[in-house]
Amino acid sequence: MNGDSNDFVNEHRGKIAGGLIGLILALLFVIFGFWKAFFIITFVLAGAFIGSRAELRKEIQLLLNRIWHGRER
Repeated sequence: MNGDSNDFVNEHRGKIAGGLIGLILALLFVIFGFWKAFFIITFVLAGAFIGSRAELRKEIQLLLNRIWHGRER
């Protein structure tokens, strides 16, 4: 039975993630109101964007170090 639930989650991962995101957004709007929720969402997305840029920069530096030095630093 455990395999069945894992299969279900794997087959419907996008729908489950979308439903959870929708639930979180709905709760934010109900609890805080539109503008406060919009403010929170904007800063969360900005933080995620900045974090992804920092991770990408680190990965590029590691790749360049491997190319030029033949090893990671």
